[in-house]
Amino acid sequence: MGPLPCYTRLMLRKVLLVLMAVVLSYGLTALAGYVLYLSSEARSEAHLSMVIRFIVNPLIFALIGSLVGFLSKDRPVPTSIAGLAPLAILLLSGPKKPVSISDWLNWLGPILVYMLLGATAAAFAWRSRHKSARQSGLLA
Repeated sequence: MGPLPCYTRLMLRKVLLVLMAVVLSYGLTALAGYVLYLSSEARSEAHLSMVIRFIVNPLIFALIGSLVGFLSKDRPVPTSIAGLAPLAILLLSGPKKPVSISDWLNWLGPILVYMLLGATAAAFAWRSRHKSARQSGLLA
């Protein structure tokens, strides 16, 4: 059996990037939970909830998006969205489901912002990497 065609290699690379993003996002979530557990003794549940919602989750989405953008050959945004979708679904699978329109916005709003943050980080990382590689003459 000969070498893989170019499109097969690119697709395999994207699948591996998505799998890497899924595994790392769950791993970082578990690590963040453990670190917050260790430091939660003097903090209230409301404070920890705010830290998770406004610091930890956006940071995880931005880190994973940047990593996918840095390692991607082309189209980093759909790849990062596919890799971050399982984490977004996990964050949406809470016991309390919304009943009104405002509840739906409060429930989906942060997840959409996190996904946009991850996609933007992927695009910037991809653009930065390809811009520096093009300037150094590595890409044609």
